[in-house]
Amino acid sequence: MVNTAHVSSSNSTSSSQKKRQDERNLKTLRELSALPANRFCFECGQRGPTYVNITIGSFCCTSCSGILRGLNPPHRVKSICMATFTNEEIERIRSLGNEENSHTWLGLYSGTPPKMTNKEEFTAFLIRKYEKKEWYVSRTELEEQERLLNQAKEVASQ
Repeated sequence: MVNTAHVSSSNSTSSSQKKRQDERNLKTLRELSALPANRFCFECGQRGPTYVNITIGSFCCTSCSGILRGLNPPHRVKSICMATFTNEEIERIRSLGNEENSHTWLGLYSGTPPKMTNKEEFTAFLIRKYEKKEWYVSRTELEEQERLLNQAKEVASQ
């Protein structure tokens, strides 16, 4: 005979542990969204993003989340207040965020991104940014640029 009291008790314990972890992750996510670079949609600049782009680890607004889901391949986007996040997703967002993504996805871009008012133009911009990677700079390249810059500063100060 199976002791169902023990099974029920362990299920409620793991359920309460998961709930506590979800609450910690939500708290961390809210703290990350309050950082200056993350207070705005990474795509269009709208204040107060309500979604997270899990694919690249950035914050975005409702309108941009819909466009991102329609790209090829689709970006995985989750609502900040309606979804739960794994520890791995939280760490990805923590290590990337909007600032890091601007160096990576717009590293070679020098213009002003188009406004969301023209949806076709804006979508075309996102296609160029993510599908064609026109302005993409890898983290390795960024680290090398930073190393060379520090080296040049060192030489200049001597």
